[in-house]
Parts: sequence; C-alpha cells; structure tokens
Amino acid sequence: MAWQAGNDVSTVEPMVQPGPLSWDALPTHPRRRWLWWAVPLALVALLLAASVTVTLPYYAIAPGSAREVNDLIQPPPDHRYPPRGALFLTTVSLRRVTPVEALYGWLNSDIDVVPQDQILPPSTKPSDLQRANFQAMDESKQIAAVVAMRRLGYPVAEHGEGAGIAEIVKGSPSDGHLAPGEVITAVDGKPVQLSDDVVTAIGSRHPGDHLALEVDKGNGTPKRTEDIILGAAPVDRSTCEAPVQAGRPPAAGSLPCLGVRLQTKGLRFDFPFSVNVDSAGIGGPSAGLAFTLGILDALRPGELTGGHRVAVTGTMSLDGTVGPVGGVVQKTAAVRAAGIGLFLVPPQEYAMARAKAGSKLKVVQVATLDEALAALAQQGGDLSALGPAPSGAPG
Repeated sequence: MAWQAGNDVSTVEPMVQPGPLSWDALPTHPRRRWLWWAVPLALVALLLAASVTVTLPYYAIAPGSAREVNDLIQPPPDHRYPPRGALFLTTVSLRRVTPVEALYGWLNSDIDVVPQDQILPPSTKPSDLQRANFQAMDESKQIAAVVAMRRLGYPVAEHGEGAGIAEIVKGSPSDGHLAPGEVITAVDGKPVQLSDDVVTAIGSRHPGDHLALEVDKGNGTPKRTEDIILGAAPVDRSTCEAPVQAGRPPAAGSLPCLGVRLQTKGLRFDFPFSVNVDSAGIGGPSAGLAFTLGILDALRPGELTGGHRVAVTGTMSLDGTVGPVGGVVQKTAAVRAAGIGLFLVPPQEYAMARAKAGSKLKVVQVATLDEALAALAQQGGDLSALGPAPSGAPG
C-alpha cells in the first residue's frame, strides 16, 4: 500500500506490523560490557594511589635507631682514650603519614599515630621545628661537655643572657603571656642565665603551681613580670595543657610544663680544651646523658661500660639532673632490635620502657649523672679513672 501527500511519498513494508515497542527493534551501539569492570578497577587504582601518596594531618612516631656515640666524640689527642665498649644514643622516626602508613601505625604497638598539632603547633612550619631541634641539640652537646669536664675536676664557667623563647605552644599556660623572641631573665626573683635554669625551676614544681617570670621584650622596653600557672603534660610531653583553663585537675603522674621552647641567649662556656661532638644530623636534647657519659669515657682510661654495649636516653642539666624525653616506647623498641643488653632511662619513663623491653633487655632508671655512673659500675664499668666527684660537682 502506498499513499501520496504533496510531493512526499512514504511506504510501509507489509511485514512490519504496528505493535508494542521492543528494545530489539531499536538501533543499538556495540555493547561495552568492559565498562562494568574497567570503571571500578580505575576507581580502585585511584584509591590505592591516593592511599600511598596523599599525606594526612597525622604524624607517626616510630622506632628510630640506636646510634653509637663513641665515634662522634673527638677530644684532643693528648686527652683521648678510645674505649672498647660502646654507648648508644636512641632516636625516633617522625614523619607525616599516608592512609596506608596510618593504618599500619594504628595496628603496630611500636608506633604511635598522633594528630599533627601535637607535633607541629599551628602556624609552625616543619622547617622551624627542625631548626629548633638542631639548636636544642647544639646546646645539649655543650652542656654534656660542661658536665663531663666538671665531673673530672676541670673548672668550666658558663655565660648567658637569659632563656630565649623560640616557640609558644598554642593553648598552653604561656600562650597569651609570653611571645617568641622574648627572654626570661628571672624565675621567682632568681636571675636566669641559661634556659636550663628555667627547666630546672619548672622541674621542681607541680602542675597548678604559680611561676613568676621576669620577661625582657627587648627594644629598650622595661622588663615585666608574668605570673603563670604551670600546666600538665603526660610523661611523653606530647601535649601541654593548662588544667585550670581546661576545667579539670591534671592527671596523676603528669609533669609540670610551661609550654615553650627555650634556647639560651648568648650561651658560651670557658672550656679548658675543646671536645668536638658530631650530632650526626640528629636533633633534640634527649642525647644529653649519652654524650655526657661518652665524653667521660673518652677523656679517661678504663672501660666506663665494662666493655659492654649500653643504650642511654635522657636530657642532661648543668646540675647533673637527668630529664625526661619523648618517644621512650619507640626508643626501647629500637634498643631491643639492636640487641643491646642495658638501657638507662629517666625515672619518669622507666615503667613504659620496662613494659616494652622484653626479657633480654635490662632497663635501669637514673635520675642523675652519678646514678648513671653507679648503674654502669654495677655492670662491671670501671670508674676508678674518674676519681671522686669534686665538691659541688653535678650529679
């Protein structure tokens, strides 16, 4: 059948009957079943790539290494007595994490994954933190040399112009009272020459105690006094909270804290001779005790360690006090992995180190240089060449 309308002609094939619409009757493109598996695979690939390349606002505190210090200490040839035993400083590894690394850290008891602001306060650059750690290491090496030489009877005078404030921890007791660049020149009316003077004063207090700080802003402005209530920090010093502002009492066993990074302004010492200490690219003050013992071992004959391998952690103050450090769980794991038999730690972190040590690593708590020397003597160390501690010597 055909019909005509104007000049247009259309025909209908008699085989094609009008009826319900059928998908089979529509024109089709070639089937693309591969999309059903290609798209999910592509998404999975993107997720996997992101999981190993994108960093999260978290840091992993992981075991570092146990590094021998004896070869880092170089006294003059006429004062050098190379030991046969070995003293080791301990380190932690600190880095931003990807999702995969964060998951691994959360599943690994040797690794702590913490929010970024516990490591890097807001507005602080990683390069600023690194610079502050290297400065703390430089000061720590000087203090170690001073304490060691004084223990051997050498007079070493120190000079400083106060405790310079390098950084303020946000939300800490010092926040709003102190500022970077200012200098603390007295604590409770007692003059301050060194940053260590402030650290020692804080260490003798408790969270919630008042501390009167004389502060010099510089630029010729008059000094002012700031009355600050000390905050509370856990033994790993990962945070520094102001308990009054937080509305709750400090946790049992917490440490007093001010919430600042300090460096002595104009620090200098009058050494009788020079002892070069290479920090091997390591930052922070926690190798102070290790360097102090290493310098003693290098400056006198005899085996301070008894010929053994001994790992050490702890800050060193000019009065011979051993101070707490961070990351002791990770440091203990590093010491254990290195197969070292004795680990000297500050008292505040003994319980954590002992719980992580296992059966083959002996952990001894030491609060002073003399206690550290006594611990080495109990392991067969020879202290005879050191002589008796001078009157008023640190320890």
